[in-house]
Amino acid sequence: MFKTVQWITMMLLFSIPLMAQQVITGTVRNRDTKEPVPAVSVTMKDGPNGDYTNDQGHFRFSTRKQYPITLIFTCIGFESQTMELKSPGAIQVTLTPASVLGKEVVVSASRNIQKKIESPVTIERIGNRDIINSPQPSYYNMLQGLKGVDITTSSLTFTTVTTRGFNTSGNTNFTQIVDGMDNQAPGLNFALGAAIGLTELDVDNLELLSGASSALYGSRGLNGTMVMTGKDPFKYQGLSLQVTQGVNHIQKGKSNDPLGPSPYYDYTLRWAKKINDRFAFKVNLQYIQAKDWIAADTTNTNSLGSRYTDPNYNGVNLYGSKTSVDINPFLEGALAMNPDLGPLITPLLDTSHYVARTGYPEYQYLSSDAKLFKANAELRYKIKPGLEAIGSATYAKGNAVYSNDTRYALTGYYLTQYRLELKAQHWFVRAYTTQENSGRTVIASPTAQLINEAWKPSYDANSGDGWYPQYTGALLEAMAGGQSYESASWTARQFADQGRPAAGSALFNHLKDSIAGMPTSQGGTLFLDKSRLYNAEAQYNFGHLFKFAEIIAGLNYRLYKLDSKGTLFPDNNGPINVAEYSAYAQATKKVIHNKLSLSAAFRYDKNTLFEKPRVTTRTSGVLELAKESFLRFSYQNAYSFPSNIQALQSTPIDYNSFASGGSTRLLNGVYQFDKFQPYTLESVQKYQQSGNADSLVKFQPKDIMPQSVDAFELGWSSLIGGKVLVDVLGYYSTWKNFIGYVNVANTPGTNDVTAFKNHNTYVQYNIAYNGAETVNTYGYAASIGVDLSKNFMAKFNFSSDFLKNRNNSQINNFNTPNYKFNIDFGNDGFGKKQRYSFNTTFRYRPAYFYQIGFASGTVNASAVLDAQISYKLLQAHSKIKLGATNLTNTYYRTGFGSPAIGAMYYVSFAYNVF
Repeated sequence: MFKTVQWITMMLLFSIPLMAQQVITGTVRNRDTKEPVPAVSVTMKDGPNGDYTNDQGHFRFSTRKQYPITLIFTCIGFESQTMELKSPGAIQVTLTPASVLGKEVVVSASRNIQKKIESPVTIERIGNRDIINSPQPSYYNMLQGLKGVDITTSSLTFTTVTTRGFNTSGNTNFTQIVDGMDNQAPGLNFALGAAIGLTELDVDNLELLSGASSALYGSRGLNGTMVMTGKDPFKYQGLSLQVTQGVNHIQKGKSNDPLGPSPYYDYTLRWAKKINDRFAFKVNLQYIQAKDWIAADTTNTNSLGSRYTDPNYNGVNLYGSKTSVDINPFLEGALAMNPDLGPLITPLLDTSHYVARTGYPEYQYLSSDAKLFKANAELRYKIKPGLEAIGSATYAKGNAVYSNDTRYALTGYYLTQYRLELKAQHWFVRAYTTQENSGRTVIASPTAQLINEAWKPSYDANSGDGWYPQYTGALLEAMAGGQSYESASWTARQFADQGRPAAGSALFNHLKDSIAGMPTSQGGTLFLDKSRLYNAEAQYNFGHLFKFAEIIAGLNYRLYKLDSKGTLFPDNNGPINVAEYSAYAQATKKVIHNKLSLSAAFRYDKNTLFEKPRVTTRTSGVLELAKESFLRFSYQNAYSFPSNIQALQSTPIDYNSFASGGSTRLLNGVYQFDKFQPYTLESVQKYQQSGNADSLVKFQPKDIMPQSVDAFELGWSSLIGGKVLVDVLGYYSTWKNFIGYVNVANTPGTNDVTAFKNHNTYVQYNIAYNGAETVNTYGYAASIGVDLSKNFMAKFNFSSDFLKNRNNSQINNFNTPNYKFNIDFGNDGFGKKQRYSFNTTFRYRPAYFYQIGFASGTVNASAVLDAQISYKLLQAHSKIKLGATNLTNTYYRTGFGSPAIGAMYYVSFAYNVF
């Protein structure tokens, strides 16, 4: 008996590992080209086991299930396939290519997986295949071709995205989320474009929600939300490399471009490996270096005259000339010293005579060295089937320029993000932090003004000398010699500017470095921003527990630790903590034989800077009219807490010091400016054309409040005959407590020349405040995609946005043309073994008015053509791409005061990128 039991026990012990070692292996190839197909999902029917094919098309996994075994193969761009295995052995599978039109799935629209065509709100999607075939060398710039999307390119490495009209550099009302992490810089509250985003080779997909999205994604989602997802190292394996080299600034002198042909470099590497069925990792590196686009708009913001005819000339991209003074007190002083000048001076005193100091052009003042380095590492461990632990770290460092109240050159800034996450089929728990360091930031306008003052003060009360006294003396001498006032003004400027250091000279750089290296709290212009963000969130999907509806709910806690050493925030005594608490829930129910999907979302948010919490909602309905044809309707109430800079008073510079005269500075939020005697401008545009003090009225500040919007949308999506995808929509929004900006001036002029040092100049700065008027926006859009067979695809989209009840007392940043359209035509595989591919995109924008803090004006119409053609080296598993952006080299701008963008021609070599 004992031997029998012993024998049975031994058989059981041997049978267990035998069952555990059942191994399924094979290779998946493209039926047409015979190429390996990576990232194919291989799953077992009625079982938890499976794998993804690697970069060679191989898959391998183990299972305890006995034969026969049914496998299911799925991959975007291919028809799904089912195969039954009756015995062991490596298998060969070929997948048939299929159109992806209308088959795309999205997650961000409802925080649930669904087909894009069935989404309850407008959503645009860019997938990995779109990026590979794009003529844009950067996936981020592909966004400008999407329906309803506006961008502002402030520099080569910094692009700001928005939807439905409110477009400006550094938009705080557009949310960018990467792998679940809010991408905003903690102190500035906006994302620095692709700086801290995914590297080019690690983008699985990005989804862009148009318009309000606060109900699911929280504050600052009024103008849209973009959700980026990186590649899963279990799914996308192997070593990938992409090298792009090109040239920009093709034609020196065109559109005031001071540079000649300059090299562009972009090196990107991705390595991902699945160690075993449980553990995988990935590493990403990217480095970009080029000469930046140059902002060189010389349009006079004070009048229509040129630098030769207008003494008060202030060019858009010239810095230092915001120091503007009425020289009448100096004329009066000269008359008092020499009454014989009466016939010359007395007629001049009938009107004001504003004179600006000479500005420096952006080139050789702000660095044109565009650099960006990004590194990312991620570890994934499957604790058990359906439960995964993820840890990641991301680092980015570079140079960029963005526009606001002036141009800001961020030199050597860096951001880091760290994430820990537990993710299961029905829930996730995530914690992450963002660490910011502003590096060495040069603030263009005030730095240039201080350089002028350091070289030669505008007026020295002790000696009575200075730039303006010298200018006035030379002006009178030239007029006495018979010159007109305009000609004499140019002569006087040349005299007063004698010995002035040229941009880029040793003396200029010394002055710039000393001023830009001194914190704003000590009289310089350096930001010392090392703010941090800490975020913890959790979400649970109750869909498997409740049959009557699919319900998701989540919690979020966020802490801003603002640390600028008094240079951005009033935090001289230590970091300021600002916390946000959030809870949200969404219920979705299908009725009428599953033809109508109804959804309602609710969100509660509390910010510690504001007494009252915010409650927002979203309701939507999607009706299936016919097969692959859906009508959608949504109402969204969205909100935005003011940004931290808007909500907290910035530490002011000594505004009684002329050295800071004329600078523009963000002083917002809980206003305590009575001692500064702020004056608002009756007409912002009028002030930009004239420095006349008569246009100033007393500014009455109030505490800033959150803004909100009620948005309605009606849309229709349909896939017709499997070949034509159509999407049309219309929207109408009502904004309350709309946050805009106003230009204000401090200390209106005086005729007392002895008090010139403290008066008789405008200290101009921007204040954010809530407009009393209700603001409305509305628009419509349409897109059509056509599968022309044999891998040819054509796309067209059109969109239109309008602002109603514009508040002319505010700078509202509604910077978009009334209409715009994009055309895309390409083929991702033709010729023998589909070695060739190409793509062309065309974007048209009519002229439109653009408002920004330091200047406003017309952005000229643009018609931009991008193109690329590629060739596959099948045996080397590589691809060569020859491409061009702005092929015709017709310079254009995406924002007033932003750089002019010319052509860039490039060649790219990609290994293992398909």
